[in-house]
Amino acid sequence: MRHPCERVAHLIAWLALLLGPAPAAASNRLGHQVLPRSESIRLEIDPRKRTYAGSVHVELAVAAATDSFRFHAEEIKLRRVALRGPTGAVPLSLAPGRLGLVTAHAATPLAAGAYTLDISFSNDFNTKATSLYRLDTGGRSYAFTQFESVEARAAFPCWDEPEFKIPYQLTLVVPTANLAVSNTPIEAETVVGGEKTVVFERTPPLPSYLLAIAVGPLESVPIPGMSVPGRVIGVQGTTPLMQEAVRTVPPLLAALERYFGRPYPYRKLDLIAVPEFWYGAMENPGAIVFTDRALLFDPHAVTAAQRYTLATFAAHEMAHMWFGDLVTMRWWDDLWLNESFASWMGDKITGQVFPEFEMPVDELGGTQRAMLSDARATTRAMRRPVGDDVNLEQLADVLSYHKGQALLGMFEQWLTPEVFRRGVLAYLASHAHGSAEAADLWNALSKASGRDVAGPMKSFLDQAGMPLVKAEVLPGGRLRLRQQRFLNYGARAPRTVRWKIPVTIAYGTGKETHTQTLLLARAEQIMVLDHPATRDWIDPNADQRGYYRWALPADLMQRLAESAPRRLDTRERVGLLDNAAALLDAGILRGDEYLELLARFGDDEAPQVVTSVIQGLDKIYEIVDRDERGAFAACTRAILRPALRRFGMTPAPGEREPVTRMRPELLWALADHGKDRAVLDQASRWARAYLRDPSAVHPSLVATALGLAALGGDVALFDDYRVRFEHAKTPADRSRFLAALGDFRDPKVVDRALAYSLTGPLRPQETNRIANSLRTEPELRDRTYRWMAENYAAIAARVPAFVLPDLVYFASGCSLERLERARAFFADSTHRVAGTGEEFEKMAERCRDCVRLKEREGASISRFLAQAAAEAP
Repeated sequence: MRHPCERVAHLIAWLALLLGPAPAAASNRLGHQVLPRSESIRLEIDPRKRTYAGSVHVELAVAAATDSFRFHAEEIKLRRVALRGPTGAVPLSLAPGRLGLVTAHAATPLAAGAYTLDISFSNDFNTKATSLYRLDTGGRSYAFTQFESVEARAAFPCWDEPEFKIPYQLTLVVPTANLAVSNTPIEAETVVGGEKTVVFERTPPLPSYLLAIAVGPLESVPIPGMSVPGRVIGVQGTTPLMQEAVRTVPPLLAALERYFGRPYPYRKLDLIAVPEFWYGAMENPGAIVFTDRALLFDPHAVTAAQRYTLATFAAHEMAHMWFGDLVTMRWWDDLWLNESFASWMGDKITGQVFPEFEMPVDELGGTQRAMLSDARATTRAMRRPVGDDVNLEQLADVLSYHKGQALLGMFEQWLTPEVFRRGVLAYLASHAHGSAEAADLWNALSKASGRDVAGPMKSFLDQAGMPLVKAEVLPGGRLRLRQQRFLNYGARAPRTVRWKIPVTIAYGTGKETHTQTLLLARAEQIMVLDHPATRDWIDPNADQRGYYRWALPADLMQRLAESAPRRLDTRERVGLLDNAAALLDAGILRGDEYLELLARFGDDEAPQVVTSVIQGLDKIYEIVDRDERGAFAACTRAILRPALRRFGMTPAPGEREPVTRMRPELLWALADHGKDRAVLDQASRWARAYLRDPSAVHPSLVATALGLAALGGDVALFDDYRVRFEHAKTPADRSRFLAALGDFRDPKVVDRALAYSLTGPLRPQETNRIANSLRTEPELRDRTYRWMAENYAAIAARVPAFVLPDLVYFASGCSLERLERARAFFADSTHRVAGTGEEFEKMAERCRDCVRLKEREGASISRFLAQAAAEAP
């Protein structure tokens, strides 16, 4: 047996290795002189009550002599705090600070060594679906947790930063009839009277934000066919809705295990469906939590969209088990890497297991959203210092998920998938059960490939924005490639350094197509084509894997558009339209030219291309004056009716999944913006039929039918939907009717719907859903903005603080006058929380972009619409 001093020295060395170099001192960060080694948590949870009690026992290592240390306990009533060290009890005094930080001052200096900290406490359950919260549904009470990003500190005392990755042992004392769930299997269970004590197995090292708890009269079904035991778990009455998850998850997990070359790293895998949940899902190891509408489906009416959602969400969260859980970011400035990798990996695996979803094409939707953000001066660098002035929820944005996913895909193509995978596996092997930084992954990829990956990757991560690549044909079979920052028209941004861009060009003539890649690291470079005689058409972003916008001279752009149906695959045609929308925003493409391009692709055979056309028409609708809506409707019908004839009003047997998922968008565009009487009448018939008999309408059309019927609906229909929402038997029906309540346009009904947002039995995450739907209609934006401003305090009382910055988007649209009213409103300190200012500036730039586009291209768009209306049958 080792001498105690040797044990302490070994412990300190181990923790230093685990945590790595201490970060620069910051007022909001925990210190590294006193480090947690493990934590035992005991919680007495009865969801029927408003409060709970508990205690923690923390094994500590004092790495260097100190008289104080910090931990987190936010608004928790600490009843007893006891520190013991090598010489016995050490009196402490506590000083609470910002962000839940508690500084413990020792009466006598603490020498290096092993200590224990015991704290007993009590607390109120949260009621806004964060931290440890309770909810009532179906006449029963439940308790759940959501700890990311900084909510564990509001549930129990802990070291609530991601780099403090330690084992936990959880004990729950719950009512006997309740099921208790956490990250690990149950180790022991005893019943005394009306209470049961459930001791869970000790976890592997985890950060506090990945702990999970679920307590209540929960139901479960097993998931067979996995490498570990697993269940789907939900509230009372949901067992019949669990079978789609049981079918979907095992092949996804098996495919992930094959890619990573190692088994799923935890002892079990439960999927927990929660009625009140702010996110799609959360990657707690062994206990993934889902919003119930993404996990529970009526087995007799599962839609293509629901299958797609379940598969993509499950694959994303299970990818986190390796990337984010097994290896965790050291600090929140690398949150993007967790989410980007899980999005990239999850879509890759979903595409392998369910090829019918056509995932490689669908990925472009997220890339486009990220690029729209990166085209603005208010965009941020992917990786930047994160301090106490940052709303951490705002870091989980389209850049963290979709820009990062696109970058990983671009660099995988550059390095080859085999080499990229080899680097990923080396990274995981080196940091398993520990923490790491992005640089650790780049180093592993560089070693695997023999190339400098860090330099090119950092050029995309450490500066804001994205590049524009311009391609120009030169004599002698050469291309001149130039790069500059891509910005929307009129935007002003700081000068950026150059990017190091893996550019892949496709070009050809006749039946031949060729590709070449060049690392564009200078402002201008020449590419010598391997086949100089074959350059009738050029696509500067082959397979759309490059994270950059691109531009060609007008003649080459015209040739590419003409060649697209024959030369470009579906993904590349979608990318062509997305890129054209960006060139319109930048002032490189005229409005009438853009509409001509949309018209060319309205009858494309690929549903994903038609979706891009619909999104392009939505973009134009934003800047069309009310007196031009008739011409716009005629143009919409002319462009989209061919797609309706091609794909049909209702699903056909054996049709492709993307067709089934696209059809509701097509019907909505034709009926709403296109004022297509035939579609509106059919939707109303479907809605009436569904209200009489839910089996009478194809499940994929129900939500669209209900929403389109609401457009012209009256108070009686609103009240019918409201009652059905309140008594919905499935999460899908609840979601459909709630969405439809935000689709009415009658002013009296709109006022009724907005009032219901705050008086009806909506859950916290549903509070703004009706108003957010209503504000998508330009004519209702002033009304919904006034509702938000008049009810800011009531909204704030129902939702967590991290949601409040998003309220600035009620001022979005094309109105500078409304923007200035909102600027004054949010300048008031009573209407600002962390992140409000940054989010407001993003919204304001979008508003100015809309106004500039209307001023610049309104006339050319009006001419095109007038001609289209004149030629319409």
